[in-house]
Amino acid sequence: MTGRFSLARHTPVSACQERLAIEMLLVGADDDLLLVMRRSTVQPATRIIGVLDESGRLAGVLPVLRLAEAVVSRVAPEALLTDITDIVDVARFGHTVEARVVRDVMLEPTMVRPEATLDEAFRLMHQRHLSGLYVVDPDGRPTGYLDLLELVAVYVDTLEAPPPPSSG
Repeated sequence: MTGRFSLARHTPVSACQERLAIEMLLVGADDDLLLVMRRSTVQPATRIIGVLDESGRLAGVLPVLRLAEAVVSRVAPEALLTDITDIVDVARFGHTVEARVVRDVMLEPTMVRPEATLDEAFRLMHQRHLSGLYVVDPDGRPTGYLDLLELVAVYVDTLEAPPPPSSG
């Protein structure tokens, strides 16, 4: 691995989390899904919604796709039937159709600290199938949002940069 690729992979999250100026969208676990959907339409760049507990710590995340599925299932449940292949899918479908508040459809919290590397952040996003992460302070309170596009833009810059002159 060349030095510039290593440098890009080890860039701290704090160096690029505001590259696209995507604001956090934070909600409570008991917030109504329809109201959260309305809020997310005003802020479409934020594709992962942060769910806070009573003390302001990140308690979960809600991908916009999962939120949309919960809303669509109330109007056109048949749109989600194509994904059902086993009993686990049947249970998830039933849960999605009945969802009314954020807690019903949120996922476990996935977060990074500002000093985490882009490599670490990408691994988390990839493992959890998320398009963004919340950046948190030592107490788990969100301080920012890192979108996958911000992370990848650093890698694109690295790939497009001219190679350093060879010494010799």
